[in-house]
Amino acid sequence: MTKRTKRRLLAGLYVGFLGAITVGATWVGKVTSSLTEEGSGGILQVFQGISDPKSQFPSQDRFTVLLVGRDYNRDRKGIAYTKNSRADTIMLMSVDLENQRIGAVSIPRDTKVRAPDGRTGKINGTMSRGGIELLSETIEEMFDVNIDYHVVIKPDAVKEIVDSLGGVEVESIDEMHYDDNWGNLHIHLPKGRFRVDGEQAVGYTRFREVNRYRMDDRGRMIPLRNVKSSLEEGDYRRMARQQQLIRAMVAEANRPGNLWRADAVIDTGFRQLETNFKRIQMMALATLFRGASDSAIVAETLEGEETNQAGAFYIVLDEERAKATVDWLVKGDMSARNRLVRVAVYNASGIPGAARRLAERLRGEGFDARSVGNAEPTDATSIYYLEAAIEERARAISGLAGGGDLHKQTEDERQTTRLGTRNDDIVIVVGPDVAPQFSADSIS
Repeated sequence: MTKRTKRRLLAGLYVGFLGAITVGATWVGKVTSSLTEEGSGGILQVFQGISDPKSQFPSQDRFTVLLVGRDYNRDRKGIAYTKNSRADTIMLMSVDLENQRIGAVSIPRDTKVRAPDGRTGKINGTMSRGGIELLSETIEEMFDVNIDYHVVIKPDAVKEIVDSLGGVEVESIDEMHYDDNWGNLHIHLPKGRFRVDGEQAVGYTRFREVNRYRMDDRGRMIPLRNVKSSLEEGDYRRMARQQQLIRAMVAEANRPGNLWRADAVIDTGFRQLETNFKRIQMMALATLFRGASDSAIVAETLEGEETNQAGAFYIVLDEERAKATVDWLVKGDMSARNRLVRVAVYNASGIPGAARRLAERLRGEGFDARSVGNAEPTDATSIYYLEAAIEERARAISGLAGGGDLHKQTEDERQTTRLGTRNDDIVIVVGPDVAPQFSADSIS
């Protein structure tokens, strides 16, 4: 099982950069002119969209959006085209207008699915066969949801928008090197924090693996020697970088010095989108979520097992965890969040069965909890968590356990203590201070 990648978003791509550039009169003037030309209500409706943005979504306090990045196809000469192309990035979002919250779920493009057209394969292939309609139907059937709106981002969107912003700052955990002469994709990016232009941003979001082969004159693939792997390889790191780029674009657009670029960014944005949103609705969303905080917008990536079946690479989703993620972030079921928290419980109290009984109590509250065994004796209960986003759940567990000191750990610290695994979000070491309530006598 691959460790899930957790990242927060400031907004989806369409909401993010449109929200960021609603910083001056240039936005109002540009959209007003556009809407007036399209006969959609003129200036009065534009200002209504700003002053009362919820009015653009009557009877919709909450709705779902499918955000898709379109990939390129290439002909025999290597010329790119988008007809019948696959989905490169897939994100299912829920927009809660009443509470001004956004939940987003990234779906790996190699996810194995059986689509409504009866064919089994990768989810990104449904886009090439049946367009956004078949992809939407596939996701609706998988997760029992209704998709209200869609936003398809054209392949050149990242390059053009980043260039219109004058570049953005990003960060990587390792070097990225990849060359594809056929696809005209050349990626050579350093480790650390650096600034990218549009073409480099494309490489930053598309990198999946280093070159391990070269093509000879006869078109044969020759293995390369001494290939240096990168920590940035794989779809999960790729999706994390895509989400980081969104945040970087929002931050860059919000810089006062970029106000003069607003015209170019707006033009580029609308030119690069295919959507059933009306422009006035896009403007209303940008107004609603401009300046949204981290706590208002949360994203998760669906996890699964990487497999090779009949020569094809797939990700087979963990169905229970995928359903819990969608129930939480898309359907708004906050109790489903507990099902995503993995808890390892150790007994350091000397009272037999205390860890097992605490784990049973936590499972009763929906947590994915298990009793692991004994730990070195201790005087007090400790509750360790790896990420700040889990602290709230750790405090809830402390209440269910009847106490326990909370400690935020790094992965290195966890490896040093040899308690829990990288997949565990929370580790509990049960001490004699809380263990008596979980003794056999107490439970009976």
